[in-house]
This record gives sequence, structure tokens and C-alpha cells, in this order.
Amino acid sequence: MTTVYLHPIGLDREIWAGVAPDDAILLDLPGHGSAPVAGPVSFEGVADYVAKYLEEPSDVVGLSVGAMIAQHVLLRHPELVRSVVLAAGGPGGGGGSATNERAQQTREVGMAGMLPSTLERWFTAEALATPGHPGVAYATNRLLTDDPEVFASYWEAMSNHDVVSQLGNINVPVTVIAGSVDKSGPVPRMQQFAELIPGAEFEVVDGPHMIPLENADGFAAAVNRHLERVNQR
Repeated sequence: MTTVYLHPIGLDREIWAGVAPDDAILLDLPGHGSAPVAGPVSFEGVADYVAKYLEEPSDVVGLSVGAMIAQHVLLRHPELVRSVVLAAGGPGGGGGSATNERAQQTREVGMAGMLPSTLERWFTAEALATPGHPGVAYATNRLLTDDPEVFASYWEAMSNHDVVSQLGNINVPVTVIAGSVDKSGPVPRMQQFAELIPGAEFEVVDGPHMIPLENADGFAAAVNRHLERVNQR
């Protein structure tokens, strides 16, 4: 059975080093890493891009924006999804003012200007204060090489993300994961999200928004527990 991992905005498939098994599909989303972007960015379009890599019903693991896109993969291509893990990324529906503001700010100040606030949302203060922290170093290097227009376009796509009304129709195994100290997706909000999905499991894993970059083992263990539950069905 195939497991596919979907990364957050601004990063790439390298975030899953030390997390995903060797036989997993690790994708660079359009405009990230080695994947070119073609035309306007929409989560529906990115979901269709992901679906092209799935040849059988697969387990889809998404983090942050990757979790949002995973929801669209499931809803648009249910025949290709066996189960989903949705970490630190909700169903939307809260309005797009903040995300549109980030898109505009990105175009004004570029990636270097967006770096401090992005890292502050993504990591704990302890990680940011640790010289040479590998997760912070990876995210910093990746963000500074990103195309600011692509980064802004994903923020704009996020403003249109709203699948709340469709969550009740989900009929595959779902695990929702929250980082214990996530500022962008706080535990109570992620728990409310899980409660909207029939039969969904909810887990809290120690860590901030970018859980795998501070607690790779904890994140991998949560995914493994999900897969064990799915395989026992």
C-alpha cells in the first residue's frame, strides 16, 4: 500500500527525511523544490496534480498546507484515497483576510522580509535560540530560495480553502494531529476540526507547527499508529 506525504507551504519533500519510510512517495508541490509551477495556484489544481501520482488507493499524510491539499485530494478523488493524516492544517472557512494580507506582504518585502515572522509561527522559541538547529536551518535555507510570487500565490489559494460543509461526508479513516504548542493550529481548534469528521481519531504530538522539524520521532510514531489502525480494519 502506498503512502504519500505532502509538505507545507514554502518547504519541499526534504522535510520528511527521518520521518517517512523508504517506500513512501514524497512529492514536491508545484512551485516548490524541483517541481515547476504552471499557471495560477489553486488547491483543487494541486490536488489533481497529486492524484496523478496515485495508482491505487493510498494513505495521504499532509502537514499544514499539505493537510489542506490532502483534504482536496480526498474530496476530489475519493477512489484514490484509503486514509488520511491531517496535521496542523484545518478545513478553512474562516475568511481569507489574514492569508491575503500575507500574500500582499510577501510581494512587498520578499522572502527575506517574511522570514522572521514565518519562523516565529513555525518553531518554538527554544529551537530558534539553538545555534545550528537543523530544522530551523533547513526551513531558513528553503524559504530564502523560494519564489515570492509562488509563496504569495499559495497564501491566496489558502484564502479560498473551505471544505467545512463536506467533512460530514468523509468515510475513510482519518487521524487529525495537533502540535502541542502550535500557534497556527492550536490544539482546541484542531480538536474541533477532528470532531467534524465521522470517526476521526485525534492526537496531540509534542511540538510546534512544524512538528517533524522538532519532533520527527513523535510525528512518525503518530503516523505509524494511524497506519496500524487502518491495516487492522
